[in-house]
Amino acid sequence: MNAPAATAPQVDLKALYAGYDHLDPPIGVDGTPWAYFEQFRDAAAAEKQWVGWSEKHGGFWVVTGFPECDQIIKDVDGFSSTGVIFPKYAVTEPLMLAEQDEPEHMRARRLVNLSFMPRNVTQYGEAMQKAVHELVDGFIEDGKADVGRILADPIPAIVTALIMGLPAEDGPLFDYWTTAITHQFLVDPEGAKPKIAEMYAYFEKNIARRKVEPGTDVLSSVINAEVDGERLTHRELLGFSTVLLIGGIENSAKLIGTSLWRLGWDVELRRRLIRHPDRMQAAVDELLRYYTPAPIGRIVRRETTIGGVTMQPGQQVMLGLPIANRDHREFAHPDALIIDRPNNRHLALGTGLHVCLGSHLIRMEARLVLSEFLKRVPDYTIDPTGILKWTTGQVGGMSRVPIRFQPGTRRGTERGKGVDAWLRHASRA
Repeated sequence: MNAPAATAPQVDLKALYAGYDHLDPPIGVDGTPWAYFEQFRDAAAAEKQWVGWSEKHGGFWVVTGFPECDQIIKDVDGFSSTGVIFPKYAVTEPLMLAEQDEPEHMRARRLVNLSFMPRNVTQYGEAMQKAVHELVDGFIEDGKADVGRILADPIPAIVTALIMGLPAEDGPLFDYWTTAITHQFLVDPEGAKPKIAEMYAYFEKNIARRKVEPGTDVLSSVINAEVDGERLTHRELLGFSTVLLIGGIENSAKLIGTSLWRLGWDVELRRRLIRHPDRMQAAVDELLRYYTPAPIGRIVRRETTIGGVTMQPGQQVMLGLPIANRDHREFAHPDALIIDRPNNRHLALGTGLHVCLGSHLIRMEARLVLSEFLKRVPDYTIDPTGILKWTTGQVGGMSRVPIRFQPGTRRGTERGKGVDAWLRHASRA
């Protein structure tokens, strides 16, 4: 696909690259960083320079083009995944799969892959739908709510508890620990350390219990899974638990929160999805492309030339996927949200060997939450008197989405422990 004729950039591209900080992109008047990402993309296209050097965080390469990002993700010999998170999260072990290279990555993937195949993650659909309606019951009579805090945050935490066989009422703890790892540690490491230690103690206890009393949950199956006589080590099990917590909660919560925000002001899109619910799955993929939650990192393993730039072994690379997924060379009308976009091969959840383990689960969560919510609240607006917040960091997205709507009627279903815990947690936040 050919890029449209580019006009001379109105900004200094070298300065854009030098100042690029994936943890803190500039927020525009709409409350998101997307005007900045589009400006960056247009400047890179005008000069046909899709790779540049950032002076932030000690210096690293920034890749903003789709073909270039695609090439790097698939080149597992030239680029190491040990630098996928940069700066690193405050954890003591590599994040299983996410920070592993071959052959360790494929060995681990063979041990856990089956649990995350579509036919296996669909078993959580009914419980997920029930949780959505219980949460909606908690605010449906009020005519207003922060659906970022009271819907987008709880569902991924509750689902994570379900798939790990952990008490659903521990969901608020998962949110607490995830925030400490991914956000608080960057600004207050001493304050975050006790929370992270608490998380490790929790996982240690539950892993030990599953070894002697296995259940039917994913954690039990992973503990006891064998491939060619090998099992995951204890350190890998801790890494698996941590990556489920971070990947399963952060990415899903930000995707759902941002989608609810978009549907709050995009009346045409919302009504179209209500009329054609069968298009929700395709819409979720387009929302992933359009509002890609996170960039991903790599470390150069051997001298490699990408986009006319030669990278040296040991250098850090950050793939600016929120920018790359708006590349004119890959996507027609990239700044339009087209829910039936054909051949939507975005990179929001990776690709090739390193496609996200939970990609099917993330898509299902978003589809079910949006579909069930629109059944209960088909007409709503963003509350101009509320606090709208885009959270930055390794994963970005709308975390506070205040809305107003015509009050409705509770379904009156009995509230589960997980939902009850979240409602109490949200009321204190």
